[in-house]
Amino acid sequence: MKATLALTLILLSFSGFSQLSDSEVMDLKTGRRKDDTSYVYWLPYAEKKSFLLIQASNSKMSHRQELSLDFKMKKGSKICAVRDGVVTQARGDSDKGGLKEENLADGNYIIIRHSDGSVAKYWHLEKDGVFVKVGDSVQKGQHIGASGNTGYTAFPHLHFQINDATGRQILTRFYTRKGIRYLRPGNWYKCVHD
Repeated sequence: MKATLALTLILLSFSGFSQLSDSEVMDLKTGRRKDDTSYVYWLPYAEKKSFLLIQASNSKMSHRQELSLDFKMKKGSKICAVRDGVVTQARGDSDKGGLKEENLADGNYIIIRHSDGSVAKYWHLEKDGVFVKVGDSVQKGQHIGASGNTGYTAFPHLHFQINDATGRQILTRFYTRKGIRYLRPGNWYKCVHD
């Protein structure tokens, strides 16, 4: 099992994005791999709030070969930092969204760099829904923005992902009320802190 995990980590390190197979992702999500030492994040919203995960890593809709998460949220829902870090990029001036190609560049977002060089990306925030600016230090759990429906999107939600220090997407696990988990689509997850 350790050899398989080591091989998976090597694949993650040298690929442009994660090359995990669906079965490898499922092994991590279901806890069949017990030797996982990856960082455990807080969920990207307010404590005691629950949201439906509509798409997860390698989901068949628009996340195929992509390690990102979509949480269905009403516009204005609190977005919180999953980890301490420094804001490296942010945009909050767009009021455009939809499923047209021209909307690809219209999304509001926050990007935060963590102490290990990884970055958290929060997308589709509402107009004027970015409450931090480039250079700000943020604390884990800090209210940093408000969810929206800007950019290439069909409905209000938060698109969230973590990239490692080299820019590659990584599979993430979180503290939930049921313990530490990789998230699975179709489930509600309540934010609890470690």
